[in-house]
Amino acid sequence: MSMFCQDKDLLSIEPVIFIGGGYVGQELAVGADGALSGTTFTSAGSNFQSAGVAAGMVLCTYADNPAEGSAAEIVSVDSATQLTVSVLRADAADDPVAPPAGTGLGFYIRTFAAQIANISETLAEKLRQMAEVAGITKADFADSQQLKMTAAAGCLSSIFVARSDNATDRDANWTKAEHYREKFVRQQLQLRLAVDADGDGQAEQTRTLGSITLRRL
Repeated sequence: MSMFCQDKDLLSIEPVIFIGGGYVGQELAVGADGALSGTTFTSAGSNFQSAGVAAGMVLCTYADNPAEGSAAEIVSVDSATQLTVSVLRADAADDPVAPPAGTGLGFYIRTFAAQIANISETLAEKLRQMAEVAGITKADFADSQQLKMTAAAGCLSSIFVARSDNATDRDANWTKAEHYREKFVRQQLQLRLAVDADGDGQAEQTRTLGSITLRRL
């Protein structure tokens, strides 16, 4: 299915969910033999490919304390032991930017893919219902920045709910969970479904649901 946002999009909004404690992300890889040189990260003891690491995920590295580390987006998985990484970029088309170099680094790669998939499926089903009369399927969805940020808000709401388990109602995680829940609802109302059924670049139908463009492949 289509994933409407990635871990790096969550990183751009709330780095604490990767670097801070109390995370609910799945840990795909962890080690203490990381080396950063330019935009290349290597770990001889890892197998990133078999672990399911993918572009768009987040690498966290640290010297001594995991909670005081730094995070970088994974640009590509080059081999079982090598990644291309970058300081978070404003545009995916920009060249990767090298994080600070280092050797003997502790590292971990965490992903919130489960939450992203759940929110993406929720949004896709709403879009499917709206587009059904035009014969558009979920496979025809084209990405948009508005849709990405809506999905990210939904993911962050669920993540902070999990982080606030057994916390008091004054806990900052509850506050953030409610903030992103409200943002998720509000941004859905601002989305607009534009249907280009014949692929000519002109929308024949527009329904309120920002700008989600569907294309016939």
